[in-house]
Amino acid sequence: MTYHLDEEALLDRLKGLLQIKTVNGDAGVVTPESPLGTGINDAINYVLDLGNRWGFKTKNCDGYCGYIEMGAGKEMVAVITHLDTVAVGDDWTVPPFDLTIDGDKVFGRGVLDDKGPAMVSLFALKALKDANISINKRIRLIVGGDEEGGDWACMNRYKATEEVPKYSFTPDSSYPVIFAEKGIMNVIFEKELDASTPTLEFESGKQINSVPDYARAHVAGQSYESRGKSAHASEPEKGENALIKLGQVLRATGLKHPILDLLEIATPEGFGINLSDAVSGELTLSPAIVQVNGKKATFRCDIRYPVTMNSSQICAAIVQATNHLGFSFEMDHDSPPLHVDKESFLVKSLQKIYEEYTGETTGPVVSGGGTYARAFENAVAFGSVFPGEESTCHETDEFWSRESMKKNFDIITRAMEVLAQ
Repeated sequence: MTYHLDEEALLDRLKGLLQIKTVNGDAGVVTPESPLGTGINDAINYVLDLGNRWGFKTKNCDGYCGYIEMGAGKEMVAVITHLDTVAVGDDWTVPPFDLTIDGDKVFGRGVLDDKGPAMVSLFALKALKDANISINKRIRLIVGGDEEGGDWACMNRYKATEEVPKYSFTPDSSYPVIFAEKGIMNVIFEKELDASTPTLEFESGKQINSVPDYARAHVAGQSYESRGKSAHASEPEKGENALIKLGQVLRATGLKHPILDLLEIATPEGFGINLSDAVSGELTLSPAIVQVNGKKATFRCDIRYPVTMNSSQICAAIVQATNHLGFSFEMDHDSPPLHVDKESFLVKSLQKIYEEYTGETTGPVVSGGGTYARAFENAVAFGSVFPGEESTCHETDEFWSRESMKKNFDIITRAMEVLAQ
């Protein structure tokens, strides 16, 4: 069955959502009603209000997340999306908190990650309702507000009181089905500096899961800066790390400083973690944040590790490789790998939908990204970037193509229908 998408209505509603600033950690005033910031709660209510207008059951879970639901039945399946975004960064050529259309491209922070897929999923839910499709399970669209920060307070709040779906997927990654996601570690190096260390001010990075696109430093009366290209930390090779670039510039001046010694070996090889497995491939490391002043040096990295490995063995290797530099080391976040059986009903059903729609038969794949699929049993990432399509998640001038939006609408609508049978 072919479902109707009112594309102009979709773009209009998406424009309103993009205009609500929902940068994780910088989304307005925090209040009891808006624990993640007023912008997050406003965005949740914006989506829920649309659901109410269209006759769906809705609930705001204390400003952390919300859901829109249709249908009846003992069991429930879900599409899980998020409304928070990463920081904007520098050098945008269009207003980041608005919707700008240029030909097939639709620009705005969050248009691809993940406000756009959230709105497409809501329109898919409406299409099923308008078609009066027969289903045996309830379908719930869950919208979270704390995906980008890593703590996932939104999903923790949801699971404390709300029903867990029998099956779910999140259109917050790529196609085809993501049956496995690498483990995600965030690590911190710190060192107290004494009077014998040259006074250096060095700052770069705003978000642990993004490649920094700007760095600045000041030493011995001289100022330095470096620009790069932002990218998602799961694919650091697609960016240009301004932090590392500026470290190399400072080192080339002859400056001797502990942070520069650490940055010089901040690679998988240098940290002794050049690891891989047959299931998910190579470990990746993204130097993300540096903060240095006359008293202290702090360095934070994002690491994505293979699904057959664990964080403890990686930590041990890093400590052994860096101990001689005198930095303390701590892992402050660890999200273990996700691995769903490729022969499971969920993976096979979604993969069949994808293959029938696209004609491609490459099979399910592994991702370095970390999605809400980790929050539930029987959950995977599915969508929204197609093979060969440019992914601008976390980048300057983030965009999504209108053609891809329409294709995602078709696939997500069909996936909801199949899983709800």
